[in-house]
Amino acid sequence: MLDYVQPIGVALLIFLVIAVLSFIPWLVYIYRKLGYFPISSTLIVFSFIFYFLAAFLLTMLPLPDTRNNCIAPGAGRSAYSLVPFQFVKDLIRETNVVWSSPSTYINLLKDRAFFQAFFNLLLLMPLGVYLRYFFQTRKAWGKALLLTFIVTLIYEVTQLTGIYGIYDCAYRLFDVDDLMLNTVGGILGFFFAPILLALFPTRTSIQEKAMQLLEKDEVRNMPVLLAALTDVLLIQGASYLAASLLKLIDIWSMLIIHTIMLILFLLVIPVLWHGQTIGSKFMRYRYTHPRLERKLTKRMLAFFLVYAIHFAAQILASAQADIDASNDLLAIVFNLLGWFISFMIVVILAIHVLIVLFSKEKRSFFFDAYAELHTTRKKPDHGKAEDEHSFTP
Repeated sequence: MLDYVQPIGVALLIFLVIAVLSFIPWLVYIYRKLGYFPISSTLIVFSFIFYFLAAFLLTMLPLPDTRNNCIAPGAGRSAYSLVPFQFVKDLIRETNVVWSSPSTYINLLKDRAFFQAFFNLLLLMPLGVYLRYFFQTRKAWGKALLLTFIVTLIYEVTQLTGIYGIYDCAYRLFDVDDLMLNTVGGILGFFFAPILLALFPTRTSIQEKAMQLLEKDEVRNMPVLLAALTDVLLIQGASYLAASLLKLIDIWSMLIIHTIMLILFLLVIPVLWHGQTIGSKFMRYRYTHPRLERKLTKRMLAFFLVYAIHFAAQILASAQADIDASNDLLAIVFNLLGWFISFMIVVILAIHVLIVLFSKEKRSFFFDAYAELHTTRKKPDHGKAEDEHSFTP
């Protein structure tokens, strides 16, 4: 049993790293595509990543201790078995089961040959479920059969070739029984998939909800947050790049540069792009209001307030350098006050973001609420005034 637990544990660790690194890109992708966050799609995609890792590592691990893993000549070990249904012969030979006496069937649970055949059957059964979800029709069973066979063949060939030459010899048996059992397991999973998939919305229903949101012209809070984070990262990156090129790295110069970048990214560009920042353009929505320039200015000032408090905290934290060395206590107080203000900004913003995201779209982020801006996925009609009624899909 340890032979199965160890690869799954390794797969779990790798999956956690992949999940952390890919979750934000996944959010961006799903909101750009659908406009909302379907939990079912996320569970299916990320569970497939974990399953694929686990299935692959179950067939690959444990690895040999050395690349020179060939056995001594004459040891009699074959690298492959091409006799079909050998596992049936092994079951008959190794178990104490009397097939005419059902009460002895419990002995199968103590047999190595049974467990090996059983786990080979289960290994690609989830793949059949995922293929059924992807194809959405039972008529695609032939494609599922072919894909399942190809996957298990790749596993077997990888073992036979010592991971394509990394190891000198095969370190696991290429077994035609494994090919058969894996393929049968995959096709069984394909046909039994509706029992499990009944718990999840269909891909068609997910697309229908996306179309409903598009017709309602509803932009949810998460894409607004992702767009704002994109803009902030661009502002930060552009500010530090400009400061490095101009060799102006003192606090006051950085404040001026950040202010210029705020005006450029949050006011000038959105005015020129009819209410779209770079971030909102990436997330496929824009801001609209009858007095768009004025409201965009208020939105920019809401961001500037956070930056101004942050720079004020930095000035306090660095003020100790200008205080007489004999007054160490005052220097420490200023330093702690600056760090405390910076910390509180982060805490307040984090709480605000969580409140908005869990408000079921009843609240807006402070920068949009203060500016009284509206969001839309519709394109502007350049021949009419900029108001809520002047857009075409």
